[in-house]
Amino acid sequence: MVLVVVGVYDSAGARTLIREPHEFCLPPAPAVLQETGGRGTDELRSEGGCKGDVVRQLLLVGAALALFLAGVAPAPRAEEPAPGAGTSRALILVGLPGDAEHEKLFGDVARQWRDWIVGAMDCRPDDVRVLFGRSGKDGLAKEPATRKAIEREVAGIKESLKPGDRLWVFFLGHADYDGERASLHLAGPDLRGDELGKLFAGLTCREQVFWMTTPASGWFVRALSAKGRIVIAATAADAEYNETEFPQALADVMKRPPDKLTADKDGKVSVLDLYRQTVKEVEARFARDKRVPTEHAQLDDNGDGVGTEEPIVEADAGKKPTADGALAARTFLPLRTKAKE
Repeated sequence: MVLVVVGVYDSAGARTLIREPHEFCLPPAPAVLQETGGRGTDELRSEGGCKGDVVRQLLLVGAALALFLAGVAPAPRAEEPAPGAGTSRALILVGLPGDAEHEKLFGDVARQWRDWIVGAMDCRPDDVRVLFGRSGKDGLAKEPATRKAIEREVAGIKESLKPGDRLWVFFLGHADYDGERASLHLAGPDLRGDELGKLFAGLTCREQVFWMTTPASGWFVRALSAKGRIVIAATAADAEYNETEFPQALADVMKRPPDKLTADKDGKVSVLDLYRQTVKEVEARFARDKRVPTEHAQLDDNGDGVGTEEPIVEADAGKKPTADGALAARTFLPLRTKAKE
């Protein structure tokens, strides 16, 4: 029997086309030999090529197809979450402002972040949680950013997170590094870097992006770093303790249309794009005021706890790719455009 195959379907339903038709004249399996009286394909051909009842023909077709699929059909690939799969969640933690000026400043910045996440990022308002200062903030946060409140909120997020979800965490406020440990200033006991690391350990969602925008934020990177997680800090792990421009710069960049955030022709905006644009805005702020930059942002996305100021994904102009940047470059924002609205 001669079987000509020009295309088949694999187990996932995808059609595999064969550029050249294939003829199969295969030795029949024992069951087929029994049905055909022990005669092989040569004998069947000599009798006219396709003699025999329908059962024998179907058995031969099945045997040929099975061998063909085993040899050339692609193996099924593991399912990967779709870019838009799961729920988008965000947590904004605003530490102790310290005075009325910073109360207003931090409130304005956190509100802009919150509005962008709900609007452009298409996140449900109930999935954006904000904890603020000593007692919350009218119209923004019902709960304070105390140690207990933060621990309770994170525990709740962990319980509700699913593997396909997205989680972005923002830190805003004052922080310091005393030579041994970094601390986020809160109403009541502060949270040290190592405590924050333990608090956020074990997250299982597919996308985790942490924005540490405080002074001394570079000292928190090692504690927060984890495989599959992007950690961005406003400063290097150095003597960079001045109030940072990064939070306001990030808020300003968030207001820009997607096509102003990326140079890619496909219009997709990655976390790396957002980071780079924010760094440029920080530099522009220092340049406008003729100040020497006192902060140098870092991005860590390979889980080694060491940030990179200027991540390079592809070699360009003699510059080699850096250890960080690959994950951030392929993590795209689900930005809501006017077309979606």
